[in-house]
Amino acid sequence: MYSFTFVVGDADAQSEDFEDRFFEAGCDDATLSLMHGAVAVCFDREASCYKDAVMSAYEDVLSTNSRLLRFEPDFLVSAAEIANRAGLSRAAVSLYEKGERGSNFPKPYARITTASPLWDWVEVSRWLCVNQKLDVSEFRDAQVARLVNFGVQLHEPFVVTNAKLDNALLEPLAA
Repeated sequence: MYSFTFVVGDADAQSEDFEDRFFEAGCDDATLSLMHGAVAVCFDREASCYKDAVMSAYEDVLSTNSRLLRFEPDFLVSAAEIANRAGLSRAAVSLYEKGERGSNFPKPYARITTASPLWDWVEVSRWLCVNQKLDVSEFRDAQVARLVNFGVQLHEPFVVTNAKLDNALLEPLAA
């Protein structure tokens, strides 16, 4: 069972066929929620792997003719989110970040001029796997999330394909 969310921006939650449209498209394992003016399609999907769960849900949501805005869990993460996802203390993440425990921890990816920078979860999870702090499946799932989100952000549904995901998942862990 895999949990994730697609955020859609043009679904009219007040229309009579709103819920039916998603249900009939195969999203019967999702909860629809209105959050901050956007519709969150929150899945708990059963599949043989994360990639298959995400891709089948992706295709189901696209078939509703909704405009995808985001895929979550996001690949950009705060230090607190790194700790949460990796089952580490915030203090441990801080020590990794400062280079006081381990070396070559990834540099922040975004908001580097602020007090709360963001890291690329793919790079952080890769580092954690190489340093035996996280299972490699977390790194592979992070790759899927990043690629799906890039496709969503480009508003080009066919950018994300199973073949592209399969190719990315062949990437060696140590880079």
